[in-house]
Amino acid sequence: MKQEHRLDCSLWPQEELKEPAKETTLGSKAKTERELLGEATRWILRLRGLPEDSPLRIEFDAWVSTSPDHRSAWASVNQAWNVLGAAQPAYADRNWAAAAPDAARSPSRRSHGIARRRLRRPFVLAASVLAAICLLWVFVPVMLIDWRSDYRTAAGQTELVRLADGSTVELSGSSAISTQIVSAERRVRLLAGAAFFDVAHDEGRPFRVDADGIEVTVLGTAFDVEVSSASTTVALLRGSISAEMTESDDAPVVLHSGQVAVIDHTDGKVTVKDIALEDIGAWRDGKILLEGVTVREAIETVQRYHTAWIVMPDSELAERRISGLFDLANPDKALAAIVGPFGGRVRAITPFSRVISGF
Repeated sequence: MKQEHRLDCSLWPQEELKEPAKETTLGSKAKTERELLGEATRWILRLRGLPEDSPLRIEFDAWVSTSPDHRSAWASVNQAWNVLGAAQPAYADRNWAAAAPDAARSPSRRSHGIARRRLRRPFVLAASVLAAICLLWVFVPVMLIDWRSDYRTAAGQTELVRLADGSTVELSGSSAISTQIVSAERRVRLLAGAAFFDVAHDEGRPFRVDADGIEVTVLGTAFDVEVSSASTTVALLRGSISAEMTESDDAPVVLHSGQVAVIDHTDGKVTVKDIALEDIGAWRDGKILLEGVTVREAIETVQRYHTAWIVMPDSELAERRISGLFDLANPDKALAAIVGPFGGRVRAITPFSRVISGF
């Protein structure tokens, strides 16, 4: 039997993170390298096929000229795009950084430089291919969610969305939804992350939430839904709801106030248990409650509130299980508390990356 650790971090120094206004940011507001690469990738797609006199060119000029970081991100994405053999947008070959003229070099230095460049070409090509693969792996899913979503938050942000029917949806960090409010029904699709729903009562118009294969149906209530790679979790604050697998003949699970249902994506198993009302949607107060989840799932949850990219190559550590209440005011501290009981360490390789290891 795998060992499970419970760690109560509720006594840590905490700061109030919940804001009544729209969008609250945890940590620095500066854009990370990952966010800049994402923006540059989206510009690649937006500029393709546009005429030279398109107004979007002016917007792009303003974006790429904002800072050296923007120009660097644009150059990196174009290099990766070129390796993939994709058609590049206009401006792809524009040199935004001044280059040193070859004329200033002596003939001998130029010949040595050419030789060195020839020797480096295989290594540069390999690095470029790796960069392209990384960009596809990280940003293609993100862009697909961008295209499908009506509302989306960045890492460490929350947003309160008011729907046309009077219902509200509070989005957690790195979360996204699409909405469809029509005369026959009200439907919201949770594309990523977590969201807390406070649904306005409407007897003739059911409110449905689709969350990675799970459909939640309500008439008027408040509940929390979270999707991860391993499971979908639905917790009910008040009222009653039914949750059912969209691709299963099993009867819907009916939840009452103070209950939570966890649906495993692997085998479709549904686990229903009681939960303290104050723990439902705890992320809205800057905390996360984890109950018997794997370290991998716990880190995936913290990732929504961390502006750095988190990598954990240790598969054995990833499958250990942990429970506890963790403070999101300091995501690095939360990471350390999650892996610490198993001897794990969190290393800041750069300001934009964290590596978790079992030693």
